[in-house]
Amino acid sequence: MNQETIKIEGMMCGHCQMTVEKAIRAVKGVQDVSVSLGDKQAEVSYDPGITDPATIRSAVVKAGYKVMD
Repeated sequence: MNQETIKIEGMMCGHCQMTVEKAIRAVKGVQDVSVSLGDKQAEVSYDPGITDPATIRSAVVKAGYKVMD
């Protein structure tokens, strides 16, 4: 199991937080996700044999938010 911290720009409210969390959870191979609105980041645990950070970041972008490097 790998962990990744993803910095996210554009989350303004609890709805945004839930949208990002739902988008990340929908990625096959993601085991757990915790999105912090205050810290503007997501902590993601995933199976590296199934998915990778690029796929998870892509899900955040597709949900309408910007991923910071």
